[in-house]
Formats: sequence, C-alpha cells, structure tokens
Amino acid sequence: MNAISSIKKQGNGKKILTIAPYTFLPANSGGQRAIYYLDQHLGMHSDLLCISTNENDTSYMQEPLHFRLLPTLGSGIRRYINPLNLWKVKKLIRSNDIQTIVIEHPYMGWLGWLLKITMGIPLVVRSHNIEALRFKELGKWWWRILADYERWVHKKASHSFFITQEDADYAVKTYGINPADTSVITYGIESLMAPTPEQKLKAATSFKEKYQIDQRKTLLLFNGIFGYAPNDSALQLLIEEIIPELLATDPSFHLILCGKNIAEKFIGLKNESITVLGFVEDIQEVFLAAEIFLNPIWQGGGIKTKLVEALAKGSAAVSFESGAIGIDPELLEGKLKLVPNLNTQLFIEAVQEVKSAVYKPTPKAFLDYFDWDQIARKALYSIRGL
Repeated sequence: MNAISSIKKQGNGKKILTIAPYTFLPANSGGQRAIYYLDQHLGMHSDLLCISTNENDTSYMQEPLHFRLLPTLGSGIRRYINPLNLWKVKKLIRSNDIQTIVIEHPYMGWLGWLLKITMGIPLVVRSHNIEALRFKELGKWWWRILADYERWVHKKASHSFFITQEDADYAVKTYGINPADTSVITYGIESLMAPTPEQKLKAATSFKEKYQIDQRKTLLLFNGIFGYAPNDSALQLLIEEIIPELLATDPSFHLILCGKNIAEKFIGLKNESITVLGFVEDIQEVFLAAEIFLNPIWQGGGIKTKLVEALAKGSAAVSFESGAIGIDPELLEGKLKLVPNLNTQLFIEAVQEVKSAVYKPTPKAFLDYFDWDQIARKALYSIRGL
C-alpha cells in the first residue's frame, strides 16, 4: 500500500481551513464543482473548515457535507480586499486549532500570506488556471499587473496546487516557483463506473424520443456557461462553420446546445439538425445521452471540466488541442480526438472518425486518474508534508 492510499479517516492529519472567495453552492459551474468536490473528499479524510460567502445554498443537497461551511467572508466585491477578514479568520484559526490554510485562486493571496506570517502555519494556493494568461487571452490590458500579483502569491505560498501539469510547468518557468513546492491536483469525477455501452445506448434512445430527434442520428453536444468569451467564440465557430460543413458532408448528426446565458437568437431553436435546450437542471443526464462531445475551445486556461465529465459519461469527444490541456488522450484509447486549434476541416474529419468509438467503454485508467477521492488523497499527502 503506497503512502497516499494509506491515508486514514479523520483525526490523523492537520486541521485544514479552505478559503473559497465566491459562492460555490449550488455547484453548477466547473469552478464551483472543483471547490465543492475537493473539499467534500478532503473532509472525508481530515477535519476541514471552509469559509466562503453568505450566499451558499445547501438546502437542495441530498448528501451531507463532509466539511463545515461558514459564511465568514460576507458578500459583495469588497470581500476581496476587506481587512476585517484578517481579524475574523485569525479568530477562527485559533478557536479551531487550524494547522494549514488552502486558498482557492490567488485573489485572496494577500489574506493567506498575512495569515501565514502572523499565525505561523503553512499556506497552500490552489490554482484553477493561470489567471493572468486567461485574462491576456481575453484582451484585458491589466493582465501583466495580475501576473505580477499571481507570481507574488505563489512565491509566498508554502505550496501550490495546479490543475494541470502544463500550468505547473508554466509557473515554475515564468514565476520562478520551486518545482518541489508544486503538485498537480486536477479536476475530478465522482463515479468510478462509466456507463456500459447498453446504458449509454438506452440513454441516447430515450433522449431522442423525448426531444423528437431521428433515432438514426448521432447526438453531438456542446455546452457551457455563455457570456464568457471563450465559450461564445467556440459557439460562433461551431454554428457558422463546423456544423454546416459537417452536415453538408454527412447529415447523420444532430447537435444539442445547452448552458446558461446562451444568446437569445439561439433560444428555442429546433430543427432537424439542432436542438437548443438552454440551461438544464441535470447536465449529467445530457452527458449520458450525448454520443459525441464537441469542444471547439481554443481560449482560456486550466482544464475544461465539461470535457472530463462528458468522457466520464461514456461520450466520445473531439477537441482543439488547447481545449484538452490536462487530459491525456492515451488514457482514452481512441475515444478522444485532438486537432490543431482552429483547424475546422480536421475537426470535422475527427467527428466522423470518432463515431466508431462512441459505444466503446471509457477506459478504467481514465476513471482512476480523475477519481475525486484519489485526487483528494494526493492533495492531503502534500498538505501533511508541509
């Protein structure tokens, strides 16, 4: 039994405080789920206290929280710079005998650093992506200022968690972080069991019946939170170039579009080739039905959580290379095809090629790598070494 798998249930490790700077419950977006599931699984193996905003809603939850959640940070943008939070959090650290602090994203790094030096306990910064690069791609003029701050936060931390190896390598090279002070703590999945081909086929068949889609057509899916430039650009490319050219070559596909804040011109669109659902309450049901997930994303950093979730639900997938950072296609044995960014012709060809892999089971190696419990154990192993 290795060191990570031998980690025991609560009581044998450091008491952990996590700081989540924004509301993450209900956990709808990838970032929200990343916070919730890591804390949930860390809390199964340690004594964990999470402080966040006063707007988290747990009333809908059917399973208990495995960590304590307090509304210490309040609400409003001022919480990111409120000096009173230092006093409040120090009091919590003393009363709960906290031994390690983990902050989500670098934005409240100033608070984490002050707590580290005044309380004498280790600080871990969990990066969901390289924030400066993300805003550089979005054309924000102040990205260099953010890069300087992000560098400062990671260098002041005792340890940094990155969501992909690529992000960790960038931080080591560009921010000057010691590689020994980094770990890759990726995004995960809850279920260790992917659907069987029979379950996948049944879900796809039922979905087509429900939405009156020709059973002979292969279901394509693109989803995301719209009003965010990388997703909006991908949707435009998909609708204006990829889908028309694909259908002109092979009309046996039907595209499902879903997600929050989808452009009004698309809402309610329904024809023989496209169904727009908008926001759906249970995206896992749609992932289960989708036969091929499309990920024409070439902007934005970090790991694309929706791609991980679709693959875990047995979908085959096609992605631009930048949209699949952090996901090794070798783990998927042909279920994931990568093409160069913005090469729409190769994207279309890959969709046609991957069709044969739709009903192949998702490999166990992929499911194991992205298992939340194993990810949490790895994080806890790093924390306990500080």
